[in-house]
Amino acid sequence: MKGLGFGLERIGVAALRHPLVFSILLVVATAIAATYIPSVKFNGNVISVVPQQSVNYRNYDKQKRDFRNFSRDVAVIIKSPRINTASGLEDLRFMQLELAITDGISSAVSLFSIPDPDPATGELRQFFPNQIKDDAEAEALLARLTSDYPQASSLISEDQNTILLLVALDLGINAGNDAKAFEAFANLKKSVEESAPKDFELYYSGLTPIGITILDTLINDQVRLTLLGLAFGALIAMLFFRSMIAAFVCAVPPMLTAIWSIGMFGIAGIPITYLTTILPTLALVLAYADGIVLYHRWNKLNSDISDSEEVDRRANLKEAVLKIGPASALTSLTTAFAISSFALSSSEALVEFAWIGVILVIFAFLAVIVGVPVLGVWLLKIGLIKQHGQKESSFSLGNFSRKIYESNPIAISLAALVSVIALFYVHLALQPDYRITDYLPSDSQSLKAEKISNEIFGGRSLIFFSVPVVEDGAMSSQANRKRLGEVTDLLSDNFKASKVFSLHSLWQNFEDDTIAKIAAQLETAPETTRQGYISKDGDRMLVSLRTPSSQSITETDLLVKEIKQSLKKLPYAEKIIITGFPVLLATEFTTIINDLRTSLIVAVFLGIALIGLATRSWFFAAVAAIPNLFPILLTELIIFMRGGNINVTEVVALTLAFGIAIDNAVHVINVYNNERNSGKDVQAALRDAILEVAPALGASTLIICASTAVILTSVLPILPIIGELIIAILIIALITNLTILPANILTLGRVFTSKNSNKRDL
Repeated sequence: MKGLGFGLERIGVAALRHPLVFSILLVVATAIAATYIPSVKFNGNVISVVPQQSVNYRNYDKQKRDFRNFSRDVAVIIKSPRINTASGLEDLRFMQLELAITDGISSAVSLFSIPDPDPATGELRQFFPNQIKDDAEAEALLARLTSDYPQASSLISEDQNTILLLVALDLGINAGNDAKAFEAFANLKKSVEESAPKDFELYYSGLTPIGITILDTLINDQVRLTLLGLAFGALIAMLFFRSMIAAFVCAVPPMLTAIWSIGMFGIAGIPITYLTTILPTLALVLAYADGIVLYHRWNKLNSDISDSEEVDRRANLKEAVLKIGPASALTSLTTAFAISSFALSSSEALVEFAWIGVILVIFAFLAVIVGVPVLGVWLLKIGLIKQHGQKESSFSLGNFSRKIYESNPIAISLAALVSVIALFYVHLALQPDYRITDYLPSDSQSLKAEKISNEIFGGRSLIFFSVPVVEDGAMSSQANRKRLGEVTDLLSDNFKASKVFSLHSLWQNFEDDTIAKIAAQLETAPETTRQGYISKDGDRMLVSLRTPSSQSITETDLLVKEIKQSLKKLPYAEKIIITGFPVLLATEFTTIINDLRTSLIVAVFLGIALIGLATRSWFFAAVAAIPNLFPILLTELIIFMRGGNINVTEVVALTLAFGIAIDNAVHVINVYNNERNSGKDVQAALRDAILEVAPALGASTLIICASTAVILTSVLPILPIIGELIIAILIIALITNLTILPANILTLGRVFTSKNSNKRDL
């Protein structure tokens, strides 16, 4: 089986021949990458994953341009026992006035913003007087307000002692600029906290505080997880080899990989997102996995020589590179192929994720195939690796594996095949799911704010209905006002009236003459007043529906379908644009998740096909298929049993884990083929291959799981999910590749050998 690694192992041989040259290259590359690490940027914007060329995204963007960018609104949640008192309301009024003159804020809306139009002139007066005399007047005003304007209940909950202050950030053309939005939010927080009395408990709800929370977590996690991953991997390597030098040799390639990976983000100017934050850690554990298998082979070659014999450790290192290098190259290629499957997605962010992942896998391979040989040469020269006394590796799993697969290989193979076929039902039954609140740390103030907003006020996540006007004149046209009323009333019939808002909601209890006068006043109002109700060109009117931010995309998708069905009774229903952040997520994330699940299956078959191509034998592709499909499908069963839904993070984790897990099959096949080429029969070659490779696979799996386990400590909920799934798949894959794979070789090998008794393909 020549060319298993397509000749890429020659890079390691070249490093052995010219250690000084390759050492300089390693140092220079590492130094350059390290200098760019401080310039790495982070992006906490969840919406960055959405395809920006899709129809739904264009509708979302159009709504922002036609009206304004509601996604940057911040709901300041205030809890206090004084909210329904005269002093409490006056404190709220003062806070609103302070915010109105704060840099980066275009408007601040509270109960004090609700107008009370003059029936005679239509002039929009303030509902609240300039001075609230006492608590009795405050209670009377609040009672009349919620009676005359049901929508006011979306701003205050007296029984929960909670009130809202809605703030629109003034970003202008920088509406999509996270840095500008975060700066404006910082000014908002400063102004609120300086003007709020001590008994006002403050929370901030909205996409901007959510983005900041995710961003801060990304930054803290990236450094901590990388360092912990390196430390855990080195500890496991030391326990495995029982040698500090061995642990050091195995730890250097992952360290180089981590520096190159993070530095690459700085060099390319690509920010680390909540998706790509996992890639440097994964590249690091890949380097650990391949490094320990390579070092284990070198260690075994040295240990096989008796103390009375002279050991040429440098020659053994070259042999280890030639024997393990091809398998390491192939494992890197299969992992890269798995990650590259994300490029099939319609999301630009996932395409970027795919190519970054491929580059980092290449970094991990180069760090191992160059780093271990170069480091081995220098340690031999300075005498830190002695001629004798190398300790044998521990954690042998070979004998345990043999007892299982030799017991009844045909039964094992058939049972695995039937299980995989049955588990495909679960793969098809899983439904896409996503909740933005799942991406917030469990102890964060942002998550608490979202829970308060959802539980008390029914949420501040808005679905918008952009309704075309009947004729020119915007609200001064009676026909336009009638159409706006039709849509508003239809939605109010399906939902609580307090959750639906438009201009019609404000004036529906007024006389027609009063409404006409208010509309005339609105025509001359500043654009900042009109932009929440009428489009800038006057061609569209806006109706909004409030939903909880914790609502899943499946629930939102069903909701939108029901609304569309209800709107069908209107002759202009097809012209109504339904959009907003929850709608964008429901439509696009459903598509993205389904695309990723297709990519996962493509990745599995590409990885298996690559094994067949590299070995020039479809026999090896056939025996590797079931052992590597089984872990994916079994893990999907676990996900299904937890709720029947699968989200973006879980699909990404499954694909990444498969790319790593299939490495076990490659190493077993590589050593087995070497043993067959030396003249051994199938059973003897398989026995010796399992005895040799099982300890290294057990140790590398343990190292990857230990390094991945540090992800479980992340406060960003998506990362522990990735970590749990990767660990589960790797453990299952280790078992299947040490039991089902050899059983398949014995079972299919008999058939294959009987047809090709004179060939050496096996």
